[in-house]
Amino acid sequence: MIKLYLFSKKIHRVLVMAVVFLGSIMGITGLILKYHLSDYGLIRWLHNQLSLFFGLVFFVMLVTGIVMYIFPLTKRG
Repeated sequence: MIKLYLFSKKIHRVLVMAVVFLGSIMGITGLILKYHLSDYGLIRWLHNQLSLFFGLVFFVMLVTGIVMYIFPLTKRG
């Protein structure tokens, strides 16, 4: 069980950085789309393509976070 916790912790750290990176790019492209600052086609395509990766990374980060949250609760009993 400790190995699962430590593995989840390592994966979670990497995914936090990925979410920050992808979220920043998606935020910038979202602002460009909102305020009509550039070519719609390219920015919309980039924003659309990144949203799938962002969602997957965020979901896996959620799962590893739940594992790290539940682990200490199993040690109390």
